Order: sequence, then structure tokens, then C-alpha cells
Amino acid sequence: MEYNSAVDKFRDDEYPNMSQGAYLDHGGATIYARSLVSSFSHAMISNLWGNPHSENLPAKLSGEMIDSVRIKALEFLGADPEHFDLVFVANATAAIKLVADGFRDLGEKTPTKSFWYGYHREAHTSIIGVREFTAGDYHCFEDDRQVERWLECPANNTVRNSKSTGLGLFAYPGQSNLSGRRLPKAWLRNIRENPQLRNTYTLFDAAALAMTSSLGSLFSDPDDAPDFTCLSFYKIFGFPDLGALVVRRSSGHVLNLRKYFGGGTIAQLFPLNGDKRIAKKIPGLGDQYDMWNIHDGLEDGTLPIPYSWQETEVNQVKDVISRHCNYLARSLYKSLMALRYPNGFPVVEVYVDDPTMYGDPSRQGATFAFNVMKQDGTYVPWTDIERLANDAGVYIRAGGVCCPGGVSKALEYEEWEWNRMFSSGHACGANEMAIINRRPTGIVRASLGAMTTKADVHALLMFLHNEFIIQASGAQSPSLLEPSRDTLRLPLREMNANYSIAGVAYLKEP
Repeated sequence: MEYNSAVDKFRDDEYPNMSQGAYLDHGGATIYARSLVSSFSHAMISNLWGNPHSENLPAKLSGEMIDSVRIKALEFLGADPEHFDLVFVANATAAIKLVADGFRDLGEKTPTKSFWYGYHREAHTSIIGVREFTAGDYHCFEDDRQVERWLECPANNTVRNSKSTGLGLFAYPGQSNLSGRRLPKAWLRNIRENPQLRNTYTLFDAAALAMTSSLGSLFSDPDDAPDFTCLSFYKIFGFPDLGALVVRRSSGHVLNLRKYFGGGTIAQLFPLNGDKRIAKKIPGLGDQYDMWNIHDGLEDGTLPIPYSWQETEVNQVKDVISRHCNYLARSLYKSLMALRYPNGFPVVEVYVDDPTMYGDPSRQGATFAFNVMKQDGTYVPWTDIERLANDAGVYIRAGGVCCPGGVSKALEYEEWEWNRMFSSGHACGANEMAIINRRPTGIVRASLGAMTTKADVHALLMFLHNEFIIQASGAQSPSLLEPSRDTLRLPLREMNANYSIAGVAYLKEP
């Protein structure tokens, strides 16, 4: 763990818009650098870009740009282009849907007319949604131990109705979208090496993990790598709004068997009634001049122009980001735990399996899921926390954060309680009810990013202290009491991160 003080020096130039408040929602989308947007704008204005499916010069310029960025993106991720291909999609959810389409259509050709699907409880809703493409043969693994027991005995009929050797797909997140907990990568190899699971493929959701961690170890050995990996570039760079599906080449043919075709994914087609002849672009085939890649048969329609890639020492930068975020995460956890009311009762309840996870990049990312409590132990509605923080210029996220399994696990809801919560009228969106039967229905999430500084973390702690501890004690603190949005925004870069409130030191060295 190491704080990267260079962030304080370049942030005013690269991220001038971040002076408008303490942005702590990087798990939703990180902030884009000014130089990235400027270079993209310059490239768009200076060049004549065409449809890459054409053969004119502007079209070839676009095509060459896309091919170049595809290779550089794979190199950035640490995925050897010899063993992996990259399919550009709208976002991580679109990548998941693409995999789901392929398995639904291939499953119809099996004796069961479907496929088995397994997913981890802490998965994003986009991962859970794939179960609707099965014929009811799916299983939600409630924790890591359940996954490991299944790997020890794949033929367990409590997990799947069909044979363990049948077509299957197992999906899970590399990092919990809710708590930032990082899940084991060893499952990927274990599934591939198990003869009972020889037809079970893996879908790895790397959207949250890739934000502050290198994926080099994930792709360094193709035998250890997922068959399909989804991610969003805007969670890594803030721009553009583009996602990717990284496909292990030896597994990619599964997706090219999907029924749908469109745009440039076909080689030949006769459109009239009564003639169903179609030639799709299947990897390994092609004409005498060119062999088609996996992405040729999966990128439907015309691609957007991706950004011009910046050459840099990728692994070195990612390591610096990881150490920087680990440092801040460990410091913030200790500081949150130190927040106490005058009667000694904690201000926040942080949902983490093991406190020592913060600072260990193999087990935990720089994301915090918590709820705020009053000094009598009752919960403050998470809707109030989000509103008050927003008014103070501290930008966080609250609610279910698209991770219902993670919420039910963190809040220890039993199934009947979960059902009662929704029967009471609670629903995501307009009908959100933050407290039901004196228990929260969601969480508050603060997620750090590569450009987060000590001052940002300071602002969050100052908000919690002033809004709850000071008001509960009735004490006056001229320098910290009732900070307005402007007082939090303007001096962020000048704040001393090692500070003391009411005699309690926060944000000390981890």
C-alpha cells in the first residue's frame, strides 16, 4: 500500500471538474481525463472517418483504427491476441447478453433443448438475468463454499437437473458490485480441468475488478482464463461509453452458433422467402485471402469509433493504481470504524466479511458498503444519507446498487423477510422505502478510483462527523460544523488528510 501523491499534482489539470465535489461513485462510472477527451476530439476533427464496412479511404482509416485499438486493448488487459479476441459491445451488460444469446441458441440443439446455468449470489442483476434463458435449470450459489462443494461433486442433483456433462455456463463477478469483495479466480481452472464439467463454460464479470486492478494475472495463462470476460471501458477510463467481451479463442466458436445475424456478421445471405441459405462469418473459416475472427461474427452493425489509445507502461500504471487505492481503502476503513458517538456507539455499520481484507488486493477492492446509525442504534434511511451527502458535495451511491444477492447477504435477510419487504410496497426507483420494520432495505456505497485523493476521503468523513456526531453531541465546532457544498468543494485539494476531530485521529497511515 502506498499513497500516490502525484494524483494531487496532476488532478487539477487532468480532472478539473472533480473540484466540484468529492466524487466517490467510481464503481458506477469513473471520471474521464481531460487529455483523453482532448486527444479524442482532436482525432475526430482532424481526420475523415468513414464506415469501416466500406472500402474507401475514410472507411479504411476507421477500420485500421478499430483493429489497432482492439489489439492495444487486449495488450492493456494482458490478454495475448494469439489466445484471445475482443468483441466491442455497448457495455458489460451487452457482453453478458451476447453470451446468453449464444448459449440459449446452442442449448436448443441439445437433448434437453436448453442449457444449465449457475451463478454466484453476489452477482450483478445482468448476470442473474441469464437464468431466464434456461428452461428452469439454473442454480444460485449462496456463498463461496457452495461453489467449492459443487466443484468437488459436480453430479450433485441439488445443483442441476440435467447431467453434469451437459451444456452449462457458470458466471460470477471478479469483484462484488456491492461490497468490493474479490472472489476466487481458481474456480476457472477447476471447472476447466474437471471431466464432469467438460461442457461447462465460464463467464467472468470483470467490470468492477478492472476499475482499479490489473487483469494480467487473469489472462496470463489461457488454461486459467475465463472462456468469456465482460467489462466496461468507462469504468476504467471514464470514456468512451463502450464495453468489451474478451473471448478465449478456443471457446469462441460457441457464440458464433447463435441464430441472430446482422450487419457485417454474415458472409452471404439470400433474403427471399423459402430460401434459408446463409453463410456466417465463423472463426477459422474465410476466403483465400482472409480468415475470419471471432469478433467478425459477433459485432452486429457498424461499430462506434473507439478512442485513440495512449501508449504507456500499462502494468506499471495499474500496479500504482492498485497500491494507491489499497492505501486509501485501508485508511478509510480504519477511519470509519473510529467514528463514534459521545456514548461510544458506532456511527456506521460496514459490511465486510473480514476487516483485514482492506489492503489485500487479492481479497478486497476499494469499495465500501455501509449504513449509518443513530446513537440509539436505529438506522438512518439510506435515502437520507444520499440526499444529505449530495447537498454537502459528497457524491456517493445508495440503494440496492444492482446487486440484490449482495444486499440480502449483507443485511442478513431471510427469504420470507425479503418477500415481506417487497410485499410492503418497496421497489427500486420511485417506490423505494429505505426502512421497513426498522431494518434498511439497501446500503450506502462509497467506491474509490484511481484519481481519488486523501481530500476526497476527508470530505466523506467530515460529512459523517458533522452531520451525526456533532449534531448528536450538540457541540460547536466552528471549523467543521455544518459545511456547505461550497466549503467542501473549494478547498478539497488543500485539506490536510491527517486530521483530528473531537480528539479522534482519522485517516492515519494504515
